[in-house]
Amino acid sequence: MEKRDYYKILGVDKGSTQAEIKKAYRKLVKKYHPDVNKDDGAEDKFKEVQESYEILSDESKRKAYDQYGHAGTAGFGGSSGHSGFNGYSQGTPFDMGDIFNTFFGGEGGFGFGNTQQQARVRGSDIKYRMRLKFEESIKGGAFELRVERDIPCSYCDGTGSETKKTKVCNTCGGSGRVQKVQRTILGSIAINGMCDTCNGSGKIPEKNCSECGGMGIKVERENEKIKIPAGTYDGMVLRFRGGGNAGPKGTPSGDLYIEIEVEPSKEFERRGNDIYTMEDVVIHVAVLGGDIKVKTPYGKVTLKIPKGTEAGSIFRIREKGMPILAKEGMKGDLYVRVDLEIPKRLSRKEKKLWEELGEIS
Repeated sequence: MEKRDYYKILGVDKGSTQAEIKKAYRKLVKKYHPDVNKDDGAEDKFKEVQESYEILSDESKRKAYDQYGHAGTAGFGGSSGHSGFNGYSQGTPFDMGDIFNTFFGGEGGFGFGNTQQQARVRGSDIKYRMRLKFEESIKGGAFELRVERDIPCSYCDGTGSETKKTKVCNTCGGSGRVQKVQRTILGSIAINGMCDTCNGSGKIPEKNCSECGGMGIKVERENEKIKIPAGTYDGMVLRFRGGGNAGPKGTPSGDLYIEIEVEPSKEFERRGNDIYTMEDVVIHVAVLGGDIKVKTPYGKVTLKIPKGTEAGSIFRIREKGMPILAKEGMKGDLYVRVDLEIPKRLSRKEKKLWEELGEIS
């Protein structure tokens, strides 16, 4: 099957900046992520978007693609078969307890009040962006984030009432719903809607609180510990249920969404759960074979180079890649592409040896 144009997949022009490409990628990856889009073909589109971004976000790969098309990205490029976030597409990958539900979760249900309408009355969601270093995305852990949000008023215990007591709403009679007349081109239509006076709770303050004016909430700014899972990827969205703004007069809080932005690494490149890197090998080791030390995100390891290794050869080191979400203790692999280290300066003895070698060959 012939591959589509990477620029068309992301919906950007060839002259687009990296910021424009990243913005388009973030929008599409959320749209087609299998956790939220169950349509036929959504997963294939998701993988296309991942592969396109993998090439166009790297200037050297993008240049090769612009010059030679898909053929220019073969080998160490986006057609290696490791693109996409393998293992992230089977529903909710993991659960971090009461405050964390899913990456791209929609609005969840809340058991509050006696009616379905009341269950939807809650505080608004808040969104923040957190920037991590590549190494931090591998390890995960607790990170501090300054969050501003509405919290229940401590003076009235969130009731909105000076006396901390409420009474039945005069407007809806305690039902939380009122009949409203809506004018349409077909005439006036009577519909049942949420009561604006009590926000669907059916109750109002006995006397408005002097601290919060009867709303039952106030603004708070604090540093909060945010738990980030190991293996977090760029563009990932974490949802912390109940971490958003408090709802009015005792209704549930909204959710806190945090979008993760991972800084690119100078040494490693992530592709799904695998990591790619490059290592220079001196010529005599490539010819005769030998061992070299390779840097991984977890420290240096020994890599055996077989004799006759050519420039561009790729070696796999198992389980030295990214931690796999929802699979504790499991990691992707590290792929090492070797390049030959050509000596630029030779001593007289070295030059003579190369000359002799040339005469023999």
